Amino acid sequence: MFRRVTTTVATLLAAGLVLSGCGATQSGTPGAAADTSKPLRIIADVTPHAVLLEEAEKQGLLGDVKIDVTEISGDIDPNQLVNAGDLDANFFQHVPYLNDWNAQHDGADLVALAPVHVEPLGLYSEKVTLDSVPDGAVIAIPADATNQARALFLIADAGLITLDVKADDEGLDYSQITPETNVTGNPKNISWLKIDRPQLAATLKDPKVTLSIINGNYALEAGLTPASDALKLESADNNPYANVLVVKEALKDDPRVVKVNEALTSPELQKFIEDTFKGSVLPAK
Repeated sequence: MFRRVTTTVATLLAAGLVLSGCGATQSGTPGAAADTSKPLRIIADVTPHAVLLEEAEKQGLLGDVKIDVTEISGDIDPNQLVNAGDLDANFFQHVPYLNDWNAQHDGADLVALAPVHVEPLGLYSEKVTLDSVPDGAVIAIPADATNQARALFLIADAGLITLDVKADDEGLDYSQITPETNVTGNPKNISWLKIDRPQLAATLKDPKVTLSIINGNYALEAGLTPASDALKLESADNNPYANVLVVKEALKDDPRVVKVNEALTSPELQKFIEDTFKGSVLPAK
């Protein structure tokens, strides 16, 4: 049974669910085995993540597994909640983002399961086309390291800059790629405005911003249609930024986790992604 719980930071705090730091399982005992008869507690972005989880339940792809899906709004870290054991899984991120998060948090043991979908990063503007980008343009890009690198690769692919690295370079550390250190060609003298991802869609209305890089889920929530509105859009082919279900290492073989992951990567869900989002969200390839 799918049960969606829309909540806020304040609600989680009141329930005692934020940052317990004890790594408690659903049994309430640190290190105890999870009770697989209980619902799997998942924190997910609204679109498309919670939509996909609900569709998996509607199509009967979860079998007897029950899930509680929490949609978070506000300043909260889903990885912290899962790492602390307050929730069982999250579904909102790609592997480079997770790797960077694990590296910055001592003792973190979050692991990614199979890639599900790509929310293609897009380059958007309400002011210019790619052929009319002016000298001195300002591009708003994600402030976090891994999505900042991803943005730079897309801008380079659009022909606006050149970089000294390629997205498929072996062993590339995405967290170290910045416009200050890796842009080797900038004929338009572009400058950069680094913004938290949830606020990037709002920069389309900012008179000081020429173009904006917006993550797919935030573009959808802002009413954009990435497949038609983006001036340049990522491809799903060999895309390292596919979104994944994430759990603690100890939970990766939990039968509920295995079943949910199988459902999210099933041909039925992949077809649903193609039919519903029509290129604005892409099945992972």
